[in-house]
Amino acid sequence: MKKLLFLAVSAGFIFTSCSSDDDVDSNSIVGNWRPVSEKAISGKNGSTLYNDPHSSCYKKSTINFKPDNTVSSTLYDENSGGNCENYGTETYSYSYDAAKMQLTVDGDVSEVVLLNQKELHFVSDYDDVNGDGVDDKIILVFAR
Repeated sequence: MKKLLFLAVSAGFIFTSCSSDDDVDSNSIVGNWRPVSEKAISGKNGSTLYNDPHSSCYKKSTINFKPDNTVSSTLYDENSGGNCENYGTETYSYSYDAAKMQLTVDGDVSEVVLLNQKELHFVSDYDDVNGDGVDDKIILVFAR
């Protein structure tokens, strides 16, 4: 399931170009990102419902945003035997709306919650995690 989630989420990623070839904007998505954790934020009051770190194997996965508006994701996860396995690389085209904080890949739109030099947080799903009748944000956290 993590494999499908990672590939689906990576399809929701996008890129922001820099103002010059050598300058990297501190809020640019361009670069290599690694998964850190998944967390749920209450849709009712904004509190953190859970913040679960990914396994050391899954943290080998990468999402690489390139200046040519393509993003490649490589997924590692534990197989049924408990061994860390490379499940391959997928490449997508993408775009970014900085004003709306939205990543769009192949028509799939994801809300960006945080983007800075070190971290990228985006909503991968909405679900009523705590059963209060209000959808909560499931957020994937990545680090450079």
